[in-house]
Amino acid sequence: MSDLLATDAYDRVFALDTQMVFEARPLEQLDWQALTAGPVLLLILPQVSVEIDARKRDGRLGQRARNVNRQLDPSIETGQPATIVAAPVRIDIAYVANRTIDWSPLDDLERDNGDDRIVAQALHALVDDPRRIELMSFDSRPRAAARRHGLRAFKPNESWLLEPEPSPTDRRVAELEKRVRLLQTTEPELRVSIRAIDPEPLKRHRIEPIPADLMDTVSKMVLTKNARKPTGGFYSTGIHINSNYDEEYDLYEKEMRERDIPALHMGVARQFSAYPIEIIVKNAGALAAEHVSVELRAGNSQLHAKPFLVDMFGPPPPSTQNSLLARIPKLSRQLIRPDRTSFAVEESEDRDVQVEFRCQDFRHGRTQTLSAILELTEATGSVASVEVRVTAVNMRGEVSDRLVVAVVEVDTSIGELIDLDQRAIRVAPPMRDLILAALDDDEGSLVRYRNDGMQRD
Repeated sequence: MSDLLATDAYDRVFALDTQMVFEARPLEQLDWQALTAGPVLLLILPQVSVEIDARKRDGRLGQRARNVNRQLDPSIETGQPATIVAAPVRIDIAYVANRTIDWSPLDDLERDNGDDRIVAQALHALVDDPRRIELMSFDSRPRAAARRHGLRAFKPNESWLLEPEPSPTDRRVAELEKRVRLLQTTEPELRVSIRAIDPEPLKRHRIEPIPADLMDTVSKMVLTKNARKPTGGFYSTGIHINSNYDEEYDLYEKEMRERDIPALHMGVARQFSAYPIEIIVKNAGALAAEHVSVELRAGNSQLHAKPFLVDMFGPPPPSTQNSLLARIPKLSRQLIRPDRTSFAVEESEDRDVQVEFRCQDFRHGRTQTLSAILELTEATGSVASVEVRVTAVNMRGEVSDRLVVAVVEVDTSIGELIDLDQRAIRVAPPMRDLILAALDDDEGSLVRYRNDGMQRD
């Protein structure tokens, strides 16, 4: 006879029926602490082991069967229990064989019935004290049979059961219904949302011009940082020498004094009154959307497709070096071809549309996040409103959303936002992250303006 499995170290000893393996949640996830504070031993009888092995390749139960077998392997190798949960209650599992069953006193049990064989094997289990075994099952038949023969039985709380799964017939019907819906689908299902990144209210800064009596002082302060450089004398020549440097610097200094510094307050106010907005487009349907157009309109504000940077301290001064490469367009820009599945900025034919993104092939299941810039102007007032409309060639109608955000005008001194002496900003503008990302991009994703509002090449 094989050695008897010791059970005296355990507070409870449960013989599991097959249903506990396949219909309850995984053994290591059950609330054993609700039953006892002491260690628990779970016994897998030969009949249960056979039924587990028979399900290893089952499409629904195969993974559960293999997981339990992995937990049981150490016990089969050593003949001793293996721990599957260490705390808060230690749970051990063990395979236990049984003595030869004498069926004569068990005439009410059927030898060919799986539940009855589990009860009979539990009664003849090779453990030191079979009276300690409790048959754990959700079913009434095996529990009743166990009690008739002096074996304790326990029914766990039904919260231990897995959520009911649809029958194979129900799953097949659901699959066919899904296919029918797919065949009936004739157009994509697009969704769109729009939001402001910064919290309300958004601020439109109003800054007073630099007083006339200080204009020359401020101009000298800025120009000192970009003073005229020596060019090497009258006879300095060469392919890399900018022979027009003095003339270019004269023009630079003139424009700084007459154009950029007088409009400094306008440039600063503009840079700090522009905010990023986020548009999320999703194709939630089963079909790709063809030639998608995302249009942005704002009746009382200015919209930009790209982040912009105002040269608040003026454009860069001319260089004494003549860079021939700077005049050659970058090859990467020449070779760029729009990807059919990507969104790109396009010129709209509708004058009311300030920003438009287009995508030729927006696949089903995709989500695209787009960014734009909302610039608050004098016309904005106390509320900024932006409407987004999305259309596609193979979709009837349009989907839309609207952003309505509160705006306040604040009187700000120029020194609160920038440091003229150091030619630096004191606080980060709302577009900071987008500007930094664009500065790292060589493909022209940042637009530059001068203080008077003119775009710089």
